[in-house]
Amino acid sequence: MSRLYSAIVLALMLAAFAPPVLAQDAAHSPEPANIAALVQAAAKEGTLEVAWGDIYGGADGVRRAQDEINKKYHLNLQFKYSPVANGAAFQNQVVGEIRAGQTASTDVLFHVRDQNLAKMVIPVDYRKYVPGLPADVMFYDKRAVIAVSTILAEEYSTKDVPPNKVPNSLAGLLAPEWKGKIATMPYQGVIGWYLGLNEALGKEGMLKFYTALSPSIGGLMTCGDSDRVVSGEFAFFGLDCGDQEVRLRQRKGEAIAAFYPKEGTAIYAFSPGIPLTAAHPNAARLFITYLLSPDGQKMLWDEMGCDNYKLAGSRMAPIIAAAKKKGVKFIDIYGLDLQHPELDDYEKTINTIVNQSK
Repeated sequence: MSRLYSAIVLALMLAAFAPPVLAQDAAHSPEPANIAALVQAAAKEGTLEVAWGDIYGGADGVRRAQDEINKKYHLNLQFKYSPVANGAAFQNQVVGEIRAGQTASTDVLFHVRDQNLAKMVIPVDYRKYVPGLPADVMFYDKRAVIAVSTILAEEYSTKDVPPNKVPNSLAGLLAPEWKGKIATMPYQGVIGWYLGLNEALGKEGMLKFYTALSPSIGGLMTCGDSDRVVSGEFAFFGLDCGDQEVRLRQRKGEAIAAFYPKEGTAIYAFSPGIPLTAAHPNAARLFITYLLSPDGQKMLWDEMGCDNYKLAGSRMAPIIAAAKKKGVKFIDIYGLDLQHPELDDYEKTINTIVNQSK
């Protein structure tokens, strides 16, 4: 290896791990001391720019949040919403902007999925702004806060799966009658890695399940495409990105339901954060504060179909409690990457098995 080549490789490595150069001082501006100071700081910024897909209610949720925040705090904040087709790709784009020292394309990163992404957002102690907020809803040194909880479930068509044939376990999906009638996602590992935990199937049990499931998979689809279950193209889809999709469709009378696997059902979370180079960090703080408030939680339940089960008045909490009475074992999995680095390998392995099936 030449000295020049070695020098180039070293330079690239150093650049990759170097802290981002900030476009402005969002990451270093003082955090308002209380809700009154936060409202004043947000008013000076005047604008909130957000970009995501249907999460947090999409465009309807943003409009409702703007109206309710402005009414409550006597403000005239202007929310600018941009829809995003591919959330993962967009988040990667924002990370690239932060590393380049550019202003982020959104003031709110809609989901801080792991400790690496957490390095790209600012820490905020939302207990200053939300009375009684439990400390355990904040993660990664307060860089992410759980806005909503979601249950990773198996969706099924109530037209094609009779009540007496609805499984209550992952093992039930392996019945010969369901071969070719099951859909999953090409990135199933992002969801299913938790099954490798000892509290669920364990590593060997996880590998055994996905290997056995592979011949029964009739197709791949993405989260949000549950109309393919409703139409009868597939009898099952899962593990999904959260049972909120089923709940929203049931409200419209669609023939779909979900079951929670008895081997271990995951409670996941969508946890927003504020990019280091956000243009309007205080408006973002106020928006996330709203999401954590009773009004914001009600909006999320209405528009997104879920809320944070750890907050007072949660509509998700009774759903989880009822399932527990039926013997469902729930596992809170958000933030487990801090204790389980092996989960990255589980994710890749599951994706390989699933994608080889088609």
